[in-house]
Amino acid sequence: MIPLIPWYITLIVLAINLTIAVTVWRLVSNAAGRSGLPPATRRAVRAGSALFLGAWLGAALLAAPAPASLAARDEFYITPLIPLFAALGLTIVSLALWRSAALRSVVAAASLPALIGVQFYRTIGAVFVVLLAQGQLPAHFALPAGWGDVAIGLTAPLVALALARGVPGGRTLAISWSVLGLLDLVVAVGMGTGFLAPVLAPDLGARVPPAAAMGVFPMILVPTFAVPVSVLLHALALGGLLRKVRLDAGLVSEPVV
Repeated sequence: MIPLIPWYITLIVLAINLTIAVTVWRLVSNAAGRSGLPPATRRAVRAGSALFLGAWLGAALLAAPAPASLAARDEFYITPLIPLFAALGLTIVSLALWRSAALRSVVAAASLPALIGVQFYRTIGAVFVVLLAQGQLPAHFALPAGWGDVAIGLTAPLVALALARGVPGGRTLAISWSVLGLLDLVVAVGMGTGFLAPVLAPDLGARVPPAAAMGVFPMILVPTFAVPVSVLLHALALGGLLRKVRLDAGLVSEPVV
């Protein structure tokens, strides 16, 4: 079946992904301003992050297959674009952090509440439930991925606020939320590809077709851009939170500037 994605869902998906790119760039830009790096280095980090995010989203958009392309494919076909874009984006960021002390300084200066609160955009998962109601997505994917994302997105500002105000237990709450957010992404990808369906929904059988609509425009922007960016945000937030735990325990010390 060729997916029929309503025009308003297309606009929402495009707008949310553009918002993610701009918001993450602002996070990097603000962190660069607090990093204590020389002005020229801060400008380079801002320009480089804008170029990277723009190229990542732009390439995912240009490479997105049209829904009609599904007509000639096997029902178990999974587009290689999804693992390619996710792996490539995460690898580039990891290598950049490994090679660049300036970028590591920017990450260290990033606001942990901001890294968490920005994921309010995960409420985009509501569109999965809408598409389920329209028969465009299977329930085994749309229900856990959709409601899981909505739960993570709605609680993101609350967790960020608790962390920013130093509420007792706020750091533990933020760590738990980040772990749950990553787990939600694993379940969403696993159910969307069908790989986890035999484990989490054995009544569906030993082999489950993937959620076909997630492999074509516009929905493919979610697994090729929004999901890996969310993984990065969770990883950076967890890294910062655990570092603060180690600092409080005296296991590490702040670097001397």
